[in-house]
Amino acid sequence: MNQDTLYQYRLLMAKTGRETEEEWLPLWMHLKDTAGIMEKLAKKWVPDSIPAAAGMNCSQFLTTAKFLGAVHDIGKATSYFQSIITQNCPQKYDEITGSGFVVNKKYRSAGKTPHAYAGQWILQSDMNEFHIPESLALVVGSHHGKPISYDYIMGETDMIKAYPVNFFGVEEDNTSRRLWEASWYAIMDQALHLAGVPRTDALPVLMPEAQVLLSGLLIIADWIASNTDYFPLLSLDDPGAEGAYPSRVEEGWARVSFPERWSSDIHLMDQEIFKERFDFWPNEVQAQMLKAVNDSKTPGLFVLEAQMGIGKTEAALGAAEILVSQNHNGGIFFGLPTQATSNGLFRRLYNWAQKVSEETVNAVRLAHGSAEFNEEYHKLALQGMSNVDEDEREQDRLGVHPWFQGNKRALLSDFVIGTVDQFLMASLKRKHFMLRHFGLAGKVVVIDECHAYDAYMNAYLDRSLQWMAAYGVPVILLSATLPSERRKELVECYAKAYSKYRLGKRRPDITYTRSDWKENTSYPLLTWTDGETVKQTDIRQSLPDKSVTIRYVNTIPDMIRLLDERLQDGGCGCIIANTVKAAQEIYTVCVHSMEQVRVILYHAQFTVPDRYEKEKQLLDKMGKSSCDSDRNRLILIGTQVLEQSLDYDADIMVTQLCPIDLLLQRIGRLHRHDKRNEKMPNYSRPDRLGKPECIILRDGENSYDSGSSAVYGEYLLMKTEQVLGTELKIPGDISHLVQMVYDLGNDLELTGDAYECAKDTYKNDLKTKKQSAKRYLLKAPSGKEISNILDTMEESSEKAAEASVRDSVSSVEVLLMKENADGDILFVKNDADKMPILSAFRIPDREEGRMVAMQRLRLPHIFSSTWNRGSVIEELEEQNRKKLAEWQMSPWICGELVLLLDQNNRTELNGCLLSYSFEKGLEYTRKEDEDAGERI
Repeated sequence: MNQDTLYQYRLLMAKTGRETEEEWLPLWMHLKDTAGIMEKLAKKWVPDSIPAAAGMNCSQFLTTAKFLGAVHDIGKATSYFQSIITQNCPQKYDEITGSGFVVNKKYRSAGKTPHAYAGQWILQSDMNEFHIPESLALVVGSHHGKPISYDYIMGETDMIKAYPVNFFGVEEDNTSRRLWEASWYAIMDQALHLAGVPRTDALPVLMPEAQVLLSGLLIIADWIASNTDYFPLLSLDDPGAEGAYPSRVEEGWARVSFPERWSSDIHLMDQEIFKERFDFWPNEVQAQMLKAVNDSKTPGLFVLEAQMGIGKTEAALGAAEILVSQNHNGGIFFGLPTQATSNGLFRRLYNWAQKVSEETVNAVRLAHGSAEFNEEYHKLALQGMSNVDEDEREQDRLGVHPWFQGNKRALLSDFVIGTVDQFLMASLKRKHFMLRHFGLAGKVVVIDECHAYDAYMNAYLDRSLQWMAAYGVPVILLSATLPSERRKELVECYAKAYSKYRLGKRRPDITYTRSDWKENTSYPLLTWTDGETVKQTDIRQSLPDKSVTIRYVNTIPDMIRLLDERLQDGGCGCIIANTVKAAQEIYTVCVHSMEQVRVILYHAQFTVPDRYEKEKQLLDKMGKSSCDSDRNRLILIGTQVLEQSLDYDADIMVTQLCPIDLLLQRIGRLHRHDKRNEKMPNYSRPDRLGKPECIILRDGENSYDSGSSAVYGEYLLMKTEQVLGTELKIPGDISHLVQMVYDLGNDLELTGDAYECAKDTYKNDLKTKKQSAKRYLLKAPSGKEISNILDTMEESSEKAAEASVRDSVSSVEVLLMKENADGDILFVKNDADKMPILSAFRIPDREEGRMVAMQRLRLPHIFSSTWNRGSVIEELEEQNRKKLAEWQMSPWICGELVLLLDQNNRTELNGCLLSYSFEKGLEYTRKEDEDAGERI
């Protein structure tokens, strides 16, 4: 290329200042910045498992990454893009057009050639002689988060030929057209030089997995290189200079201050190392898990079935540390069913991560919709890794790196704990899905309570497992109550995907070490894949079974009398209802009927701060460190949030009937640490409560109320009641009870129209959920390229996306505040007198805005049902426009709906009366019901 052509190409713009028109960045510099960051990321941050997942060696991956960074914005070297970016920069427009480029002002179907897609077409068009593999060009087209769809092209074979004005500013072949083409060759020459590649035919053809992962890395690098805090713009009279490199990239990388890549050197873990990590020796379950991982040559999926409270979490973390070392991963993802369980496990994971990353500073992330409101996590985020001095870093090698804080970056930190939605969304057709895949492909994945998902969620879980198998990502699934049919589905899903996508076999070639692995009801049980081989071992335990007595009461007064008698000498009880309304009603009766009994109510209808306070309260009063006085005549009442992962111990339990697997999960909190109380040294269980009892609360003569049947359906409730006797053996009875209830071929001698109708409804519901999940389900990693992978894309908010993988209507979330008689806006917290008083006519400052945003609460389902959701939102929006318009200027509150209570914490909404208290949470009654009561 002659000097004149080089000068002309270097006039093209990549970026301009947002705050001022007096700054710019040449295209050639942005491409060098991005290539430099791609190199830094690939060498210093990307774990070796990522190139392996892409089917490439590290050298090939690095070369390809640098080339893509250096060529990704070649689509900005077009008349259409330069016409847009120079609109507010006339000086640069004059310079560019004055040098010979035609920058037109009118275009045909401009939306067809955005610069990412234009770049893809420039690279793969037969009009140019680049000979770039189409799979590589597709990564360039995908770097704004969505691969090109050929339906979008509508039959065009070459977009440059179809829309020449968009690329060249002119239709005919002339000097300007040749100048634009020369600029493309200049970019290509620079890219090949930076990548150290002699010719384009030395570049690889990429499989779909590589296309996804390199697209993810390119998005990350482009975001970093586009951040003017890291890579400042130039003044308009500064043309940029080659001499700025390599220092410009070095300085930009230093400003990002990425954490060091974590790796494990524990290739084998013995009992001594396990004890160092967790302060106790491994039990039989944990030891068998470690042995299976230690002995695996090509570890894949591990399914651990064991009773509640046995230490599955520690077994998984110990195994994960070995797997990270064996597979050269760079972190772990730990997924749990709910935000509450994620919060509850955050400190345990954090403590473990500190021990395994003592030599490096690593990033940790709590990933769920309300993570920013977790005070412990928020303090880490405020501290930030770059603000930690060296002394503190020596003591605490973990931090919340600010770069990883966006929702789309949720899975990029080394250590991530969050709701399982984050994993399920890896299979949701959603823009920037590549970032989620990139984060997971570099980790070991652990999913807890994997039985807790319905047919709809299972479709997303299975598809995510297929992608993990294609990447070679080890996955650990934990469950106390997994149906054998579901175990078979999970194991075969991963094993077949590994054989098909990872090994490239047209027909999966799976072998089994035992013929009865699918029907095996031994317990505890470990099933795992080693390459294409499925292995399984029964785990023998020295612990004796715990005998749990099952009793029934028909009414709440009967329950009260029984609990009064059992708690006479102290101790604590737990009551689990199937709906919030039922829990609130039971709470009210207990408070008014039981003398000298303390009652705590915990469910989903509390604000975020109150939920955290309730969680802390219940764990303090009923956790491992609780003592006699903490637990004395205490009753915890709640809903399903009490059945998973919260580590509390009840002396006696009452529950409404629920499916057997969930009932067993609830019972897992009964005498949870009862091995002669050695796990609760400060507490001795009263004699009246010495034998564990689970009381089933019936609805009068009926086994369950209408709320329970609405939540769970009648089929599983009927079968659960049928298998329950007067006594359960834990863990001895767990597996065969679960298998009997979930075996569609075993009717347990149940007959009659009601049962047959319930069974048909259940089967139809399964079929409907599976079919419904397909709408936004990402395709499996088959074929040669990822074009069309995001057709019928899910484009809603992050919270709505979470709802999309749970087959639930996106609930209406509000920020709960109150207004006093003077028009001041107050907090509804119990200690509201310590909170600031806000004005409706003043924008809350940053900390006030965060405090308001923490008052988040999901309205009951009645307010988000399809028939009234629109009117509820409309009513809330109207109230916000009238009273709190200024608050929309706060970045924490913008777009949120504030529900204002009066000074008595009451209000009306959509024909309902609502009230809120720290004791009971949000309550509602239909106004027509209230009025009818007054008339009576």
